[in-house]
Amino acid sequence: MLNHSSNDIIQATIESLSQQADNLDQSPWRQRFMAIYHSLRVRITLLQFPPGTRLDLDALAIEFKVSRTPIRSVLQRLEHEGLAVTRHGVGTIVTEIDVDYVRRVMQLRIGLAELVGSLSPNHPDETLFRLLEELQTECGLINEDLTPEKMASVDIRLHACKCRLIGNEVLHDIYDELYHRTTRLWFSLLPRIKLSVEFKTVSDDVDQTLRALRRGDVKAVGFITRNNNSAGLIRMDEILNTTGDKI
Repeated sequence: MLNHSSNDIIQATIESLSQQADNLDQSPWRQRFMAIYHSLRVRITLLQFPPGTRLDLDALAIEFKVSRTPIRSVLQRLEHEGLAVTRHGVGTIVTEIDVDYVRRVMQLRIGLAELVGSLSPNHPDETLFRLLEELQTECGLINEDLTPEKMASVDIRLHACKCRLIGNEVLHDIYDELYHRTTRLWFSLLPRIKLSVEFKTVSDDVDQTLRALRRGDVKAVGFITRNNNSAGLIRMDEILNTTGDKI
């Protein structure tokens, strides 16, 4: 499990992703909903809210300074995405991580990854180049002070960058949802592995993606992502096979 004391890293990640969010609906209600949604989803994905955590409706309403209605709507969406479940007499809690289910979803992610660069992709803009260049710089700076939280933060922001390339709205929503459905398992395994080796794969992904986009090869990003997802599934299975699928 990631170190829950690193609230500053998690909060910085939430703020970064919120700034990247490109919502067509600019209404105050929608903006408020998405801010709460991104915040809770990142906390669940980065394991600040580990499996079994109760998502208290009243406490969250107080934290975000809103009524219970938008919180309830966000929790319903998280439940639809498989990150939360409502139980009678208990309330809404973060779902457990189902290893077999994650394997199946990872296989689907591998199949969909190629479409990132081939199904009506968006052309990279100055904002995307800036975000990737910032990630590249950050990777070099944190290499000597690496923690699971920092690596997870880079990975989730790299994913958000790649989502900016997806022009097909349906593919975008599905691919983004599947990432968050599966990545909790991988992040939960980080304390068991040699972090420097795993971080290099993420750092290389940033470098390869940036090089491909600089030469105008958006399609290559899909292949890069597919290959990295496939390699990640193999590494995940190797770790789980040595622990009997125990998280």
